[in-house]
Amino acid sequence: MVKRSGWVTGVVVAHFLVGALFLGACILLLILIRQTKPEENAATTIQGLKESAGILAPLALLVFVGAWGLWKGRLWGWWIASLTDAGLLGIFVYSMIDDGLSNIDWDMAALTVAAFVLVVLVLVPPVRQFYWGRTTGAGGHAG
Repeated sequence: MVKRSGWVTGVVVAHFLVGALFLGACILLLILIRQTKPEENAATTIQGLKESAGILAPLALLVFVGAWGLWKGRLWGWWIASLTDAGLLGIFVYSMIDDGLSNIDWDMAALTVAAFVLVVLVLVPPVRQFYWGRTTGAGGHAG
């Protein structure tokens, strides 16, 4: 068994934390759905909360599957984590610039920076080499 570097362990932990964050947000949204009182606009509010939970749940699943694959040291886990992170970054960047750069939502900017950090962490050479180094042939160079 190949020993993991601190970078690899950090990436795995970061992905499990992001998955837990998304799962926690889903649970919070479901709690809010149950606690929403019947009012004039309650149906619209509940529908919005359901849609948000429906978007976050598959993302949480993808992040957890990628983190599990990273934990197991599998190349497919690296691919899932990389593509999920890149997709999240794209979604957050689009969400930031959708309303124009003159009106910056700083909460969305923080999420965008966090997604960017995840992408960078997955692509850092020690992490990439840990997952890709196993697939090189006898004459291949992993470093």
